[in-house]
Amino acid sequence: MITVEHDAAGVPHAVGRVTVGVRTEIVRVPLGKAQPDVDPGGLRGTPVVVLTRADLEPLVRTGAERAGRAVVTTIGASDESLGGPLLHAAAAAEVVVLVRDLESSGEALVVARALEGRPLPVVPLDDVEACRAMLRDCWVDLDVAIPSVDGALRDRLREAAEGLGLFVGHHVVEVDPRPALAGRRGAADPTPSELSAAATGVLAGRLAARNRTWRGDTGPSAP
Repeated sequence: MITVEHDAAGVPHAVGRVTVGVRTEIVRVPLGKAQPDVDPGGLRGTPVVVLTRADLEPLVRTGAERAGRAVVTTIGASDESLGGPLLHAAAAAEVVVLVRDLESSGEALVVARALEGRPLPVVPLDDVEACRAMLRDCWVDLDVAIPSVDGALRDRLREAAEGLGLFVGHHVVEVDPRPALAGRRGAADPTPSELSAAATGVLAGRLAARNRTWRGDTGPSAP
């Protein structure tokens, strides 16, 4: 459950509790100047995709829209406190995409989890050092989409994921990225990072569709 507290300077914070294994941490997220009405359920399981390359956002969006007919909103990089914009965006969308730099992406994943969201990182499996930087400050367990591909590329991606310890500390699922890649005729073969973005978007769309069913509504994008 999310509560709101004010610090000594009167700045409002959303306060959530995150449990990972036997460890429970209290996370205080600044809400910024434009404080929204805070639902005690926070993000209520909304998929929050975190990526570090803005050029990959269209693949995530396409995957979520095609796999789950989800309404997607994107929050670009900003110095503004993340809590308020994230809660505001999730009130109107079924999938939220966060574009952050490598230094702040781990914190963004923790914030999404603390606000009762479902954080999904777009892990750049073709750049191991970038992967490590992205997850360095993230101590919560994540759902990580690995592209479901064939042959030597599959072995290469899984070896990279294993080397990063993703199979130990997180929930890894293989996802077919093709719904997000349809219509790319004539384009070069997608890179591992593009495949990861596509797969993560598809997973976000499926989670959004499941949330819609659990909530008993059709959602704004359903017929």
